[in-house]
Amino acid sequence: MNQNLLTDPVFAVDALEGARVMLSLPAVLHRLGTGTPTDFGALQAHQIQSWESFLVQLGALATVADGSRMPASEEGWRRALLTLTAGDDAPWCLVVDDAKKPAFMQPPIAGKDYRGQKDPCIAPDELDMLVTSKNHDVKEARAVRARTEHWVFALVNVQTCDGYPGKLNYGIARMNGGLGSRPSLGATTGLSLGARFNRDLHLWNERRDAIAEAFGLRPRDGHALLWTCPWDGDSSLALADLDPCFIEVCRQIRLGNVSGSVVAWKAPSTTRRVDAEARKGELGDIWIPIKRGDERAAFTSAETGFSYKVVAELLLGEKFDRAPAMELRSDDRGGVLLVARVLVRGQGKTGGLHERVLPIPERARRSVFGAKDQRDAVGRLARERVDDVAKVQNKVLHVALCALLQAAAEGQKLDLTDDRTQRWKRDFDARIDAVFFDALWGDLDLAARDPNGARASWQRRAIGIARDVFREALEAVPLPSVRAYRARAIAERMFEGSARKNFADATTAPVITTTPREESP
Repeated sequence: MNQNLLTDPVFAVDALEGARVMLSLPAVLHRLGTGTPTDFGALQAHQIQSWESFLVQLGALATVADGSRMPASEEGWRRALLTLTAGDDAPWCLVVDDAKKPAFMQPPIAGKDYRGQKDPCIAPDELDMLVTSKNHDVKEARAVRARTEHWVFALVNVQTCDGYPGKLNYGIARMNGGLGSRPSLGATTGLSLGARFNRDLHLWNERRDAIAEAFGLRPRDGHALLWTCPWDGDSSLALADLDPCFIEVCRQIRLGNVSGSVVAWKAPSTTRRVDAEARKGELGDIWIPIKRGDERAAFTSAETGFSYKVVAELLLGEKFDRAPAMELRSDDRGGVLLVARVLVRGQGKTGGLHERVLPIPERARRSVFGAKDQRDAVGRLARERVDDVAKVQNKVLHVALCALLQAAAEGQKLDLTDDRTQRWKRDFDARIDAVFFDALWGDLDLAARDPNGARASWQRRAIGIARDVFREALEAVPLPSVRAYRARAIAERMFEGSARKNFADATTAPVITTTPREESP
């Protein structure tokens, strides 16, 4: 055995003083347990979510193993982690030669020994879940001089967040389908992992019994670290045998030393590691919102990520149950931040790494996290505003852009399927996204006193933003000189007429005028 995470200082951590210190895994957990800000210099952006989730879940399991107490020292954390593995060091070592023993995030080989096969992964990024496109964007096999921590981060990422990348490679249980993603949404009063670690750790442990009862897991003495369980690739673990906070592995992977360098071998599996497909990702994960209705399922992000529409629905809407970590706790003081992260997966591709940090000021806390009637009221307000934005975009901006792009004559029937408007519609949506929540929080008091006035005020703002985008389109779209002035004038009238027709109470802004410019032939 070598590279023991319990004793070897393998993690490079940036200290507050600007210095870098090397820590073992117990030292990392002790540092986080004291609330100390902790940044990992070698951690890549797409690995942050999985690593932080892993540390919180591992910390929660360790405190239960230590009698539901937070260990007070690095040595206390080391003893608690060893308790999870019945005193065996092997599950905490990166490389273990005996295939019948576990290694870190690597289950014992119960079937044919696949080590030694041709073309092993020579770098941890080859092992990772990030899908690249023909080696163009993020290059393959970059980390050829990898340290232990690079392998650790890659192992945790692929084993706890990957889905179905192809035949005989199944994904994790906490995900709705093989092409889904494992999102993470939670409230916090600080952005550092140290600020969130204790909050989320205690939340996992507070919910243990409820999770076990709801999903048929074992509240005590269940399998917690699934890399300690032998796996032949053909069998699955039953939920009834698992701890509510289990940390899973979804791949048969084994690391070894070849000519003094660490390499990784992978083997296919004919079935999922955890028999939970019917749950559609709903297994009590504290960071995952759940879709309501008869077909309950874990939230799966689209490639657009956490737009204002998605966040408004997850935080204030009617279609999803909030993730438990999104709820306010009694010791949360002052303003709150909603942190949302996800690496969107697709069929043979990566759909983007998305992160959003949404400030929820103290004046909005009661409306967002208070009694049901207050939450319902702000939810209705948010939905009205999302609907108004869609109406401005489709009934006003899109129609006027179609008239401009088609250089429509008076009375000519427009082709409203013209997708050339998408460029400006996306720009409009991005500008709305930048102001949506600040405007929502700022109008809460006005909406309570004068709902109609608050809605008209928002409509005017949305129309104003659309008007700015339309002005830019007037300057950008090339038109034949013989029809340019007429086309612009008709498009302007179309914009203002559609705005008055659809938003009679909000259209008080002045009509735009065209500035002459040199025309294209």
